[in-house]
Amino acid sequence: MTSPDSTGNDTQQPENGIGPVLAWMHDHFLWLLVGSYLLAAVLPGPGLALRGFSWGNPYAGEITAPMLLLALLLFCAAAVVRWNQVQLLFARPGILFAALLATWIVPSLFVVALGGLLPAAFAHTDASGMLVGLALVAAMPVANSSVAWTQNSRGNVALGLGLIVLTILISPLATPQMLKLMGLALSEQDTAHCEELVKRFSGTFFIVWVILPSLAGMAFNRLVGSQEIERNRNAIRFVSALALLTLNYTNASLAMPQVFQRAAPRMIFFAALLAVALQLLGVATAWLFARVSSLDHESLTALLFAFSMKHTGLALVLAGEVLQQEPRVILLIVLATLLQHILAGLVDWWLAFRKE
Repeated sequence: MTSPDSTGNDTQQPENGIGPVLAWMHDHFLWLLVGSYLLAAVLPGPGLALRGFSWGNPYAGEITAPMLLLALLLFCAAAVVRWNQVQLLFARPGILFAALLATWIVPSLFVVALGGLLPAAFAHTDASGMLVGLALVAAMPVANSSVAWTQNSRGNVALGLGLIVLTILISPLATPQMLKLMGLALSEQDTAHCEELVKRFSGTFFIVWVILPSLAGMAFNRLVGSQEIERNRNAIRFVSALALLTLNYTNASLAMPQVFQRAAPRMIFFAALLAVALQLLGVATAWLFARVSSLDHESLTALLFAFSMKHTGLALVLAGEVLQQEPRVILLIVLATLLQHILAGLVDWWLAFRKE
């Protein structure tokens, strides 16, 4: 197998036992992902049982299996960061700032435009519910799992991690403002509640489950050295891929039965269509942004996943707390959660096909 070296070029790596397995997983990862969703639909029990494992901690609060899987994903991604990418990230701060704006402004304008179109196609209540769900997804920071996809596709992990950390840090200010921009029908009290929830998420939870795993991965990278990281890069990517599949299965085990039991097929179809449209807009924005900014292939890869994947877990928390009586909101967020990983799998396949 080959993998990029610290300069971004491909260097020959010694073949080991995990190499062929990893190559097969990468070639079939989209189908493995679809299989995890189908398994969750027909056999959700093990996933729900895994989600049920939790224990309290005075410093990190309640610890659950999905949190540990998330931390493992971020650790693996940070462990294989190439430091020349970090230097380039700080060398062009304007690119990072513009990317931060694009992750929020572009999807928010898309939702605003839809505000005048959806009521003509649906009853007011249905359109309102779907718009609220779409707006909540659009206002979220970049998904933590996007960096695992970036790593799997050998993109610029430093750029992916930078966008995750910065968007979550800024989200206590940006998310409520984006919700106001999109004209959601929320009272002042509900808007204040949303802002408080985002602040809570960006506090201890953010430090323990985003910052610390990322710092630990970077420290591991520096401690063992670049040569040892390159020698074990396949093993780290293999662990990351397994963690990503397991995390998707556990989340889908909670969501898939609800999708098919609580909504009409027509509503599911149009909610899925809206979710996919928002994600495709992110892909198109990333491609155009990279083209205009003359970014390399690795940076484009990171932007493709960062712009198209939103932190829908936080959106579900907000919807559950503020809009419990709006099942259409929950439906769209659940579908966005599932479909953004399907789209990520397609993007990963397209990148591999284009490289070949």
